[in-house]
Amino acid sequence: MTLPLPDSLWAATANPCPEHTQLRGDITADVAIVGAGFTGLRAALELSQQGVSVVVVDAGQIGWGASGRNGGQVNPIGHESPVATEKKWSKLYGAQRGKELANRFSQMYVNAADELFDLVKTHNIQCDAEQNGWIRSVHGPAAEADFHDMFKGWHDAGADIEMLDATQVEQMSGCKGYGLGWIAKRGGTVQPMSYVRGLADAALKAGASIHCDTRIDTLEQHNGKWKLTSPTGSITADQVLLCTNGYSDSLYPNLAKSVVPVISIQAATQVLTDEQSAEILPGRQTFADTRRVIYYFKKTAENRLVFGSAGITAESPSTSDHERIMQGLRTVYPQFPELKVDYIWGGRIAVTLDHLPHIHQPAQGLHIGLGYNGRGVAMSTVMGRLLAETAMGKPADDLPLPVSEIKNYPFHRFHRTGIRLLVPFKEYCDRREAQSQSQ
Repeated sequence: MTLPLPDSLWAATANPCPEHTQLRGDITADVAIVGAGFTGLRAALELSQQGVSVVVVDAGQIGWGASGRNGGQVNPIGHESPVATEKKWSKLYGAQRGKELANRFSQMYVNAADELFDLVKTHNIQCDAEQNGWIRSVHGPAAEADFHDMFKGWHDAGADIEMLDATQVEQMSGCKGYGLGWIAKRGGTVQPMSYVRGLADAALKAGASIHCDTRIDTLEQHNGKWKLTSPTGSITADQVLLCTNGYSDSLYPNLAKSVVPVISIQAATQVLTDEQSAEILPGRQTFADTRRVIYYFKKTAENRLVFGSAGITAESPSTSDHERIMQGLRTVYPQFPELKVDYIWGGRIAVTLDHLPHIHQPAQGLHIGLGYNGRGVAMSTVMGRLLAETAMGKPADDLPLPVSEIKNYPFHRFHRTGIRLLVPFKEYCDRREAQSQSQ
């Protein structure tokens, strides 16, 4: 059964999807990859270019999951300061190893956006790529201390980042009511569905095979070989990459329980008028704020505003999700109450307990990368390369983040109830803090 794509702006306007087939019969490959999103397809591209035989499978279509549903923001700044990351890893691995890992990790993050845009140029991927910078701004005074710590940490790590005062934030974004901010100049944007399809096309040209509408039911290892079985066929491979992120299921024990799949809801407005476009993000940067229930947005190539926030219900937005998105638009752009939405859709963000991406190698020849915590466009692109390198024999000690054990997220079974309770409370806190800034 074909899993339909969500009714999103990305699906409606993306470049055509490369031809692919459902897996039929029994085949062999050097590497089998589960997940035809950014991570899996970047890995397939890298491996195929090195002459490795690769088969990619996905239960849906190319980009069916988060890769085709995200906001398209290419962010070169991590979820927390490099200083905080170093402290975490120093406790786990010792001061010297923690510092070394944190330095590698921060450099990987600082260069992640450049890596994506270079990849787009190299393979001539037509995905409305723009590297005009990413603005982040404070929604209220309570967020300022952490904001300054983040700025200093990433500035010291070498990020091309510049502080903005409240006037500059308003001039560059057209937003009302924000305080100070920064611009990370290497950030930017892509049309994510066109980008993932472009990666698929490049991987196919390099020699990879892609089979969609192919759900893998079992993953077993026998005599040093892995066998992946679906209702329509099987793959026997020397190595396997699991690249399923927030859409991980029971294929490998406890993997799905190692992350919490938080729902992100996005909406695309009608094409902006000339007046609206001149005031809303005139420099075509992307934007995100410091709210607990974040607001993030950008303009598309056809001058629509795509606005996102956390969802409460499921990936198919409810009436209440639609109302929350409209309230967010009115909060950020009160001068344009006439903004109307043409598309609204949802997708999963994989959140890890430490807010860091994870690499796992739980068995010989099995490599897993996931947990992008809302920074998935750039970071999953990098993760695909890292997984390809590990499959080609790169030692774990040379990676920019540690290979870790798969651990269950505490109280994972209650995460949906927790989200339904926490999101409204966090929104209340955000509103109070934003009001204190405007007074």
